Parts: sequence; structure tokens; C-alpha cells
Amino acid sequence: MAHMMAQAYQKVSRHGRPAAPGGRQYSATIDDGLLSGFIHHPSAFPLSCKRLWFDREKNHIPEHEKTIGLCFRSEKYLKPGIKVEISIPLRGEVQIFRGKVVLVRTMDDHFEIGMWLTPEDVHRARVVEQICHIETYLRTKRHQDGPFVNDERVAEEWVNKYAAAFPSAG
Repeated sequence: MAHMMAQAYQKVSRHGRPAAPGGRQYSATIDDGLLSGFIHHPSAFPLSCKRLWFDREKNHIPEHEKTIGLCFRSEKYLKPGIKVEISIPLRGEVQIFRGKVVLVRTMDDHFEIGMWLTPEDVHRARVVEQICHIETYLRTKRHQDGPFVNDERVAEEWVNKYAAAFPSAG
């Protein structure tokens, strides 16, 4: 049983790769029309995903319910319509969210997965993702400006530049 559970989890993104200076411009959201309303999980943060085969909890996502989505990279194809649970280790704790895969885009070397979050997880996921983005932005700033950047000032800079663009269910 433990072996099957271990196989159910798949490594979706790699840890510790800060955005390269001069590379693609930083963006917390995706605004290509297809993924509006989705928060883009930074690929520099680890994320594990497992399929929920027998989802006994009532976390149905009603069509009329306003929610937000999360978009992340996966090395494996996830079929639209399946329910998944993602785990994001953050600051010594593991944050767990559930949702339904609603979009899969094939990229050159990975899949881009879009999932709608359950209404219960929306607000917490938004905060967790903002922390992930602020940490990613901080790593990028340290790489560009040196290791002695002021964390609070960089976090405030991120909030002023990007927080308003973060999708919200409210």
C-alpha cells in the first residue's frame, strides 16, 4: 500500500532554480486569455501532485461557484476531469490543496496543468502562492543585486508591483 501511495505522488517541479537574470520577465499570473483566473505556481518551488482515486470528502466545485485556479508544471500528463491533491512545502509546513484538473497544455518538455481549487482552499491557496512568489522574487533580487538585499523592502516591492494582479475569488 505504501509503495502504491509513493507512486501516486509525482515530482512536478524542481527546487532551487531561481529565475535567470535577463530571462523571461517575472509574472505572477498568466494573461494569455486561456488561463485568466489562474495563479501560476513558480517552477522554482517544489510541488507534488497525486490523483485522488476515492475522494470521499465533499469538495465538489459547483459550476456557479466563483473560484480561482492554479497552474503548474508537470512532467506527467494529468487527464482533465480528475481530482488531484497538491502539496507545497513552505516554511517548514506542507500546504495541501485539492481541486479538479480543467486544462492540460503540452509544452516542449512538460505539461502545463490548470486546476480549479475547491472553494474551501481558495483564500489560503492565494496567500500561500503569494508567499511562494515573494520568495521567488526575493531569490531573483538576491541573484541580481547581491545577498544583502532587505527582505522586507523586497516583499513590499513585490506587493506594490504584483499583488493587485493576483486572481481573487471575491
